[in-house]
Amino acid sequence: MVIDVDGPKCGCGNNGCFEALASRTAIFKKIHSAIKEGQKTVLTEMLGPDLNDLRSGDLRKAIRRGDKVVERIIAQAAEYTGIAVGNLINILNPEVLVLGGGIIEALEDEMMATIVKVATAGTLSGTAKGISIVASKLADEAGITGGAVLARRECK
Repeated sequence: MVIDVDGPKCGCGNNGCFEALASRTAIFKKIHSAIKEGQKTVLTEMLGPDLNDLRSGDLRKAIRRGDKVVERIIAQAAEYTGIAVGNLINILNPEVLVLGGGIIEALEDEMMATIVKVATAGTLSGTAKGISIVASKLADEAGITGGAVLARRECK
């Protein structure tokens, strides 16, 4: 899904895709770029200058330690995610939209309010009324839980 036509090149070949702007990979690339530009982040103190073994949870720790670089990059990713969610609401008109993955799991408190605000602001009139936008509580168990539910339905 293209979010910003003038955005960075995506692996799919398009420019400005959601994946290129707000994925874990995109966030990590932006952090590495910020460091190369000389911006200071506590992540280098925590993990070393190359940020080997950088994980989503490290971003939460950095924000809680007052890291403005990480905070800015995560806020931007939350805005892009909100745009994507708003687009999905406009297209699909779901009752519930569940967001998951390591970034959401680690940064739910830091991201969800912005995601919901941007998503609902970008929807067609009345489309977002009554919709629930929530973070998944299943974490790594989501796939297996969904598979079990589908299997159970088929066995009845």
